[in-house]
Amino acid sequence: MCTVASKEQKQNRSFAEKLLRIRGKDYEEWLDEQHQQVIQDNQELILEALEAKLSFKSPAHQD
Repeated sequence: MCTVASKEQKQNRSFAEKLLRIRGKDYEEWLDEQHQQVIQDNQELILEALEAKLSFKSPAHQD
């Protein structure tokens, strides 16, 4: 049995897919673009996390 949120999410996706098709865009390509945008928008956070990971790396694991 689907939850209300799940039904609403499916309906939203269906609307979005149809609207994108009308505009000549593929949903999966558009979704990939959204993923890329989130990563790009958060590059500073990602770099900070990588730097923090490097600074906590133990000497035994360094190359």
